[in-house]
Amino acid sequence: MAYEWVKDALHLGLGFTEKRAERLSKTRSVRAFGYRNLRYVVLRRDLGRYYEGTLVIKTRRGYRVIPGYPHIRRAVILSKALPRHFIDNVVIEEKMNGYNVRVFTLDNEVYAATKGGYICPFTTHKIRWKYGDKLVELLAELGDNAIVAGEAVGPGNPYTRYYYPEAGEWDFFIFDIYVNGNPLPAEKRVELVEYYGLKNVRRLGMVNKNDSETVLNIIDRLDRERREGVVMKDPFNRVPPLKYTTSYTNIDDIRVGMKAPFDEGRYFIFPRLIRELFSYYERGYGQTEIKEKAVKLGEALLLPAIESIYRFKEEGGVGEEFELVFKDYVYVEEFIEYMFRLGVDFSVISIEKRDRDIIFRGVKWMRETQANYAKIFETGLSSMD
Repeated sequence: MAYEWVKDALHLGLGFTEKRAERLSKTRSVRAFGYRNLRYVVLRRDLGRYYEGTLVIKTRRGYRVIPGYPHIRRAVILSKALPRHFIDNVVIEEKMNGYNVRVFTLDNEVYAATKGGYICPFTTHKIRWKYGDKLVELLAELGDNAIVAGEAVGPGNPYTRYYYPEAGEWDFFIFDIYVNGNPLPAEKRVELVEYYGLKNVRRLGMVNKNDSETVLNIIDRLDRERREGVVMKDPFNRVPPLKYTTSYTNIDDIRVGMKAPFDEGRYFIFPRLIRELFSYYERGYGQTEIKEKAVKLGEALLLPAIESIYRFKEEGGVGEEFELVFKDYVYVEEFIEYMFRLGVDFSVISIEKRDRDIIFRGVKWMRETQANYAKIFETGLSSMD
């Protein structure tokens, strides 16, 4: 049966007992998946010391484990969090608005896995095309268990679309390198990435843990530039990192989420509202500044949601269009199959050749929002208490 090899992957690859591995192999906590000739198991939640998004790949020699990316705790009052959490100095790096990618090699081939733990054909294609040889060389130097983690950004992706001038349509910026499960110190990572002609996330400075004012100034500058935020790290990884997002991003995320309120809005609103509240408190905002923010928050909550209601009524659907650039039709076919296997409700709009590129246009449909709108328009009754 299919779950037998899944059980073996959990038992032999992750070291779970046979009894636990067999039980888990029959649950929704794990999922068997594949890419080309690879078979792998994905952890869909944290299991013991393994994070959600961990991959266990079946190889000729046994199993290769790609650990899930660690959860990063969020700071909301920097003047409290920094001195309590860090030991002495704090490295400040930019947090970019894209999607988390782990890059690894098998038999000298580069693969790219999303934070959820799936090898994405689109991202693998882009990584191979732009940086394949350089990443193979870098990972070969560091050893068989090395993993590069970074942010894929740019409007040309199927997950999240935010434009960065330095990224163009799509690019990849490295924020961590793991060797045998441990992250390299920030300085060492920066040196290696630059040496191999790859791109680091932007370093914004290093401060003493008691200098929260400088960090707030950096964040306020990023806010004016409409950037996402920062990740704060110990220079030698003696303690885990912390993250902090700008007010612009908090409010913009709410605006984006409320385009599909039943799919994303309900999860987007409260955490980001809490971030905003404590940000206003720490900065000592007065009534004038708070009222200005209240208008922006109100518009982010209401305008996209109302627009989506009218769009559903007029067009019968609520969706988000995206455009991807490929170099090979093989990857286009693999991407379409991948999306359907994941259960994403999407449609292909067009696939056309443009010079040397293949332009794929599609739309992701917001299933829960559409279903709830349909019930409300049919019955006039709320689907929520």
